[in-house]
Amino acid sequence: MQLFRELRESFRRNGLLIAVIAVAFFSLLIVSGIVTYIILLSSPGLISDFQSVIGETRAYIAIPPPYSNDLYRLIFLNNIGHFWNPERIWVWIPSVGAISLGYELLINAIVIGGVASFTSVVKGPMFTVAGLTPHGVFELPAFILEFSGLARWHVTMTRALYSKLSGRPIDRPLLVVGLKDVLILSLFSVLLFAIAAYVETFITPRFLGL
Repeated sequence: MQLFRELRESFRRNGLLIAVIAVAFFSLLIVSGIVTYIILLSSPGLISDFQSVIGETRAYIAIPPPYSNDLYRLIFLNNIGHFWNPERIWVWIPSVGAISLGYELLINAIVIGGVASFTSVVKGPMFTVAGLTPHGVFELPAFILEFSGLARWHVTMTRALYSKLSGRPIDRPLLVVGLKDVLILSLFSVLLFAIAAYVETFITPRFLGL
């Protein structure tokens, strides 16, 4: 089918970009997890402090219960915020958004690694595996493809703007291919986010006995 051919070609053209982002993301995640694990084991008092902060946060933030459509919408819309939320879509601004993209990649990797280690220390590694793996196998690739699509956007637009400012004609075929790749990578990431949100809402809680 034409759709699968376009998808395959887009992945082929952006294979190196996706690989670089994936390596950076997982490297930061692993380092964050190891550092957090060491800190928590060497300073047990921090565990109760973190639990208190989490409890206070939950008191102010109303999180819908598992198995509800409200929770699904909350997770899904939060994950695709770069595509609709006015407070987050500025990441698409050429040059400025690229800095934000790197920052968000760093923060997401650190938070996921830290949460995984904290949960392992408090609840045990099996609880962490059961709580993160079912939806993580969809959500983590979705994050990588989302960041890859954003990175492709910045490369494409920076090249076009440089040509324009230099007084040279924009390579329109190259521009079209770049924008097509952005669209394909973004749409595929949204699809994976939709699946991940469904699993996290309706399947992961069963593994946790909720």
